This record gives sequence, C-alpha cells and structure tokens, in this order.
Amino acid sequence: MKQLISPILFLLLFTACGGSGVLLEETEETPVRVNMDLTNIVEDQVMITVNPGRLEGTATYQMPKTVPGTYSTDDYGRLIENVKAFNYQGEEMTVSQTGDNSFTVENGDELDYITYNANDSFDIEGELGIFSPAGTNIKDGENFVLNLHGFLGYFNDQTEIPYEIEISRPLSMTASTAMHSLSSENGESSGLDRFSADRYFDVTDNPIQYNSEDAQVFTIDDMKVILDVYSPNKAYSSKDLLPNIEKMVKAQKNYLGDINDTPLYAILLYLSKMNGEDAGGFGALEHHTSTIVVLPEQMPLQSLNQTMTDVVAHEFFHTLTPLNVHAEEIHYFDYADPEMSKHLWMYEGVTEYFANHFQIHEKLIDEEEFYNRMQGKIDNSKRYNDTLSFTEMSENILLEDYEDQFTNVYEKGALIAMALD
Repeated sequence: MKQLISPILFLLLFTACGGSGVLLEETEETPVRVNMDLTNIVEDQVMITVNPGRLEGTATYQMPKTVPGTYSTDDYGRLIENVKAFNYQGEEMTVSQTGDNSFTVENGDELDYITYNANDSFDIEGELGIFSPAGTNIKDGENFVLNLHGFLGYFNDQTEIPYEIEISRPLSMTASTAMHSLSSENGESSGLDRFSADRYFDVTDNPIQYNSEDAQVFTIDDMKVILDVYSPNKAYSSKDLLPNIEKMVKAQKNYLGDINDTPLYAILLYLSKMNGEDAGGFGALEHHTSTIVVLPEQMPLQSLNQTMTDVVAHEFFHTLTPLNVHAEEIHYFDYADPEMSKHLWMYEGVTEYFANHFQIHEKLIDEEEFYNRMQGKIDNSKRYNDTLSFTEMSENILLEDYEDQFTNVYEKGALIAMALD
C-alpha cells in the first residue's frame, strides 16, 4: 500500500505553495481595530465596534457573500443589524445598506468607527441555509462559536492589511483557537483576549470557540494540537475524545511525513442538542491550522470517535489542498463576488481519498472496510449526473443548475483520485 500513495503525494509536495500560499511584505499600515463584547449579550446579539483607521472617499463595509471551503452563497450580511457610523467628533453619520452584504458611508474621510449588533446562525430557523460548521453561535456565558466571517467584514480595499481583535469575555470562559494571541488577562469581572491577523483572510481562517470546559492539548512530532469540545448536556468532554484524536493525528502525521509541517492545529467540536433550536448541519469546515466540527450530542462514543476520525482526517488533509495547492481564484479569494475554480474535484475528491487511504495505510481499518467504502462511493456516484464534466461542475458550483451535484465530489471525486493513485 505504500507505493500507492507516492505518485499523488509527490505531485502535491512539489506543487505546494507553502503556508497560506501568500508571502506578505512587512507593513507599517495601521491595523483595523475590532472590539467584540461577549460579556453584555442583549437579545442574543454581540455588540461589535470596528475602527478602520483613516479612509478616503466613500467607505463601504463589506460582509462576505461566500467564504473559502463552503461552495455556497451564504450572505453573512444578513447576520448583522443596527449598523451605526460615527465621525471623529463622536457624531452619528448616515449609513446606507447598498447590497445584501454592504453598508456605505459617503464621507469616509470623516469616519472614525462603526458599531453594529451581530446575530448567531445556529438558533435562527433553518440557520439561513448556512452550513453549521461555517455558522456562528451565541450562548451567553456558556458557548460562543466565532467563525469570524459571520461577525466581521472589511472596508473597501482593506483585505490585505492587519487586524487586531480585542474580545471581552466572561471570566469563566477561555478561548480555543490557532489564531495568533497577543495577550490574555483577567480583571475583576471579565477577561480580555487580544488577537492579531496579518490580513482579512487570516481573520476568516481562524475560528474561535469559547467554552467553560477545559480543552485538551497534546503534541505529536512538534505539532501542538488543541482539542476543545462543547457538549451542552455534558455528555462528553475533551478528555473523552482525546485518546482517539491523539491516535488519529499521530497516524496522519506518520502518513504524511515531511510533507506536513503544521506547528499548531486546533480541533473545535460543537455537539448539538438537535432540538430544532440548535445547529443541524453536521460535518466540518477546514482551515489552515484548525477545523470546526458540528455533530449530534446523542451519538454513542464509539460512533462519535469513528465519525471524528473520518471527518477531522478529511479536514486535516485539506492542509495539502486547497490550502496549499490551489488555483488563483482561491489564492485571491473575492468575498463579495467569488469566482470558483475548475478544481473543486481535486480540493474535495483528493482530500476525501486521503482521508480513507491513510486509515488502511496506518492500520486504523482493514482492507475489507477500505474496499467497502470505495464500493459505496461507486454506488453513490451513480445517483448523480455521470455525464457532467467535473471541471465544468467545479467552475459553476455556485449556480443553481450545478449545486445539487456538489456532494458527488466526495464520491466520484474520491474515485478519480484513487484512479490517479
């Protein structure tokens, strides 16, 4: 089985960009300064203040239409309301909503900062169609799932300048994230965490989970791993899932060898009560140094462990593609008007193949189980349009005529990767 993996991994190794695929020059630009208040939740909303520094001309604040890895139109501007703008004299300015996700102030050179309230998606009926692992949660004093693309946007052309994010939190809660931490301190009544990001992409690429339960931290071959589990009824803790996660990550690192040099990886698991007022879209969303997973709390431990192995393994292998190997459309992602590349079949299909192949290679499953899984993908792929070009489907996945073919990337896409291997 070792020989099967070498050609495709060899190709990925020598075409990888490394890191996020972007080498930023040092900048002295004033960072966008953000404050998020998790200590004064009113009507299940978080108050946010954004100070962009000096702007010129018309100032437009843009929330994402789509974010990398979702392949769907989500319009995160629907989650924010009561947008207000203030000038340097503290006077309120006129704000106009100029699109589903955009808010405009005409005299941008006079703008000091904006404020608004952000809702969470988990307890909105239907979650606005937002896939739960790409959504947000606000449970006052208990849990916050901060996929920051659901809380923060960007002004005009400021996607390439640094952000500093200050989060006021309850004393009982701690943050689990791979985002760069500047400081964390506790006061008499609340705590304050400060994070930094080199650019807006890094804001969206680093989810944060605030939890009142302790996270577990372990190290595999110089890679630090954070495991944070939120279980509303305390059915599970991070300690319960630790042995399986540690075994899985060790197997992945052994499988990849020198091709992976991730220094820090955060696994953030949210377990849903499935009561109609909680997250209902189960799965995970990948990031360069983390993944956020949403699953039902009612799962037996054995099933939960196997699902976490399958799901988190898939997301971790995304550190190869598309997070390192990707087309220009991914590299320079347009959050307001995204264009999809022709390579979705590779991003998801190759990744899904790795997530299964590594398990047989590292003896986490036997050969019969591996081939049963592949046979299942053959059977499932026949439910889709088998004459549709996968590159055509990939490029047009946001269009209505193609979106129902998306999940075939996990079936036929994996089979294409197996054929290449």
